[in-house]
Amino acid sequence: MEHAIKAGGQVWTRLAYALVAALGVAIMVIGAHEGRAHLLFGGVMFVLIAATGCLHMRALRPARDDSAPSHAEKAAWSQIGLGWAALLVLGGVPLGSLRGSLAGYLLFGTYALLVVCYPAFRRRFVEEHRRYREVPEDERDRAIRAQGDYLSKRLLELAMVALAVAWVAWPAPFRALGGPLQVASVLLLPILAANVVGEARVAWLHWRDRQ
Repeated sequence: MEHAIKAGGQVWTRLAYALVAALGVAIMVIGAHEGRAHLLFGGVMFVLIAATGCLHMRALRPARDDSAPSHAEKAAWSQIGLGWAALLVLGGVPLGSLRGSLAGYLLFGTYALLVVCYPAFRRRFVEEHRRYREVPEDERDRAIRAQGDYLSKRLLELAMVALAVAWVAWPAPFRALGGPLQVASVLLLPILAANVVGEARVAWLHWRDRQ
């Protein structure tokens, strides 16, 4: 009975992700037809969120030895979801979403705070759900976390260099951004994106370690 209920819940979750992906495709079509970059970007993000949700369901299945995901692995997936949601809204600001409104400044302030507190959210999640574990497992988690942090830092460095080179070589799109809010949003995007990729690396390493 319990297995049937769980299977039914997974079916509904997959259906929800399919609807999110279909909505994303529809938004992309509308954005391409009307020439609105922020709608096109938003549609792509909806599809990525749906795909990530499906991967999350697959990754959290028990391994062959019935070992369940650790809290560090679950924390990585929660941070990926948080990062995608932040990128969905913040990425639309420099593309024309919320231009000229107070909501744009409020959202920017929120996501600036999110960027600063991003590692703290992960640590709090792990600490609140941590149970007693042996030292070797803690060392393994720290080693995996170090690999994810290294990747995110390297990607951030490369992204900032690429952004600077693009700004010098092709300044027209950056001049078209408009006010300082749009420019500042562009600068925050690589930070969030690098963190999401780093968390994805951590989640994948944890999953591979359980197989």
